[in-house]
Amino acid sequence: MTVWKTSRRNFFAHKGRMALSAVAVLLSVAFVCGTLVFTDTMNTTFDKLFAATAADVTVSPKDPEENNGIPENGKPVTVPASAVGQAAKATGAKAAEGAVSSMSVTVVDSHDKNLGPTSGAPTIAGNWTRNDLRSMEISSGHAPRGPTEVMVDADTAEKHHLKLGDELRTITASGDIRAAISGIAAFKVTNPGAAVVYFDTVTAQTKLLGAPDVFSMVSVTADTGVSDEQLKKNVATALGDTSAYKLQTQEQAAAANKDSMGSFLDVMKYAMLGFAGIALLVGIFLIVNTFSMLVAQRTREIGLMRAIGSSRKQVNRSVLIEALFLGVVGSLLGVGAGVGLAVGLMKLMGAMGMELSTGDLTIAWTTPVVGLVLGIVVTVVAAYFPARRAGKVSPMAALRESGTPADGRAGRVRAAIGLVLVLPGALQPAVRQHERRAVRLRDDVHVAQ
Repeated sequence: MTVWKTSRRNFFAHKGRMALSAVAVLLSVAFVCGTLVFTDTMNTTFDKLFAATAADVTVSPKDPEENNGIPENGKPVTVPASAVGQAAKATGAKAAEGAVSSMSVTVVDSHDKNLGPTSGAPTIAGNWTRNDLRSMEISSGHAPRGPTEVMVDADTAEKHHLKLGDELRTITASGDIRAAISGIAAFKVTNPGAAVVYFDTVTAQTKLLGAPDVFSMVSVTADTGVSDEQLKKNVATALGDTSAYKLQTQEQAAAANKDSMGSFLDVMKYAMLGFAGIALLVGIFLIVNTFSMLVAQRTREIGLMRAIGSSRKQVNRSVLIEALFLGVVGSLLGVGAGVGLAVGLMKLMGAMGMELSTGDLTIAWTTPVVGLVLGIVVTVVAAYFPARRAGKVSPMAALRESGTPADGRAGRVRAAIGLVLVLPGALQPAVRQHERRAVRLRDDVHVAQ
């Protein structure tokens, strides 16, 4: 208990020096916690989006084996329109509809200004289906009814000041689509920054896929009481030969989309953790330096503690308890600062075009635990060697005016260096006296001759 009280008193007595190390711990923990909160929030946002956009069962074409899933002719892989009717006849299927989706498009306004996101998010063009009502709702106007009409998402319309009746040009591999905005659709979930335009089904098929009798996928809705897994089996039976198809439940489709985003999120996560590692190394040096100076300044105090009966372990423990206080305070502040850093990063990404709602802010229970453990362990480990030096202070050596911890090896080295430097100076008078005697003897001999 005495060691605990002494450590607490010393900690608050040196608040100025502790503050610098506390800031180092705070920054290190803040970078780590901020990175984890930010990436977890991005995962939550995309998880919600993928879960909302995926149908109960999705029938899509199998990716071609050559060129990493890209066919040699460069055309998108599709499923025949006949698969829609087959899937609709499956037991437990409430409805089935063909969906068109393409990211190989460029959308410009009447002044040829690109409406695509600048954050790296895609521009997606497709047809408006009932499945889209899961994630979007028409906020004004109506869905496209012919080749001269197009619907755009509300975020893109707001960003580029678009309104009903404005003309857009969509550039595709099969030609341009010139259409006026007939409607604006708002996301029910957070849109991470993609620009989305919708056409009527025939226009989307012919212009985006290059043929009127194909779709990108088939979305199947389950009837009441039918599970997605059971519906998937029934759809496979209805299709017959499924060698050319890939069937996924809503959960499987969302997981596949999440995996496709994993590499991007991992790169961002590890890049940010790299900055956290640099801050951590700087913090370690600051902590070691702070406690080394504190031990040197308190040598006489430590010597007095040893003189009244404190053991080396108690002195060592006293310094480590101070480091524990520092780690706890710095880590707690760092966790809070990390959440603030994550919110700041979300605002920054929003300014760059990738919208992340603070309503999706995700703080997993592991994040503060990792921050606290990391900050406390690093602080205590960094203070271990100064604490060992403090434990080696002897009662007598600590009473010296120099006020530095005794170190036997260092003392012997300094003594040897001093001897080497002093010895020539000590011998110099004897050498000079010998030279004077030699001169007098030579003069006497010269006079005698």
